[in-house]
Amino acid sequence: MKESKKAKWVLGASGILLAAAILTQINSSTQAETTRTNNSQDVNPHNMTKREKELVQLDWTNFELTSQPAVKSERKTKRT
Repeated sequence: MKESKKAKWVLGASGILLAAAILTQINSSTQAETTRTNNSQDVNPHNMTKREKELVQLDWTNFELTSQPAVKSERKTKRT
């Protein structure tokens, strides 16, 4: 290979490695921040109602939000 081609390959490879290193740093810091915000919630039991304390005691590990369409009812009120 010529010297100019070697230099281009070296510059291209180093650029790719630098970009990959930067992307992994950005990705890992974003994941760490998301995990930190999802897991840390300060709960002050002195300011909670009795119902809130009961809800906190429940097991929420399998709780997932789903977007299911609302079920339309065919029932009619007495006024119609």
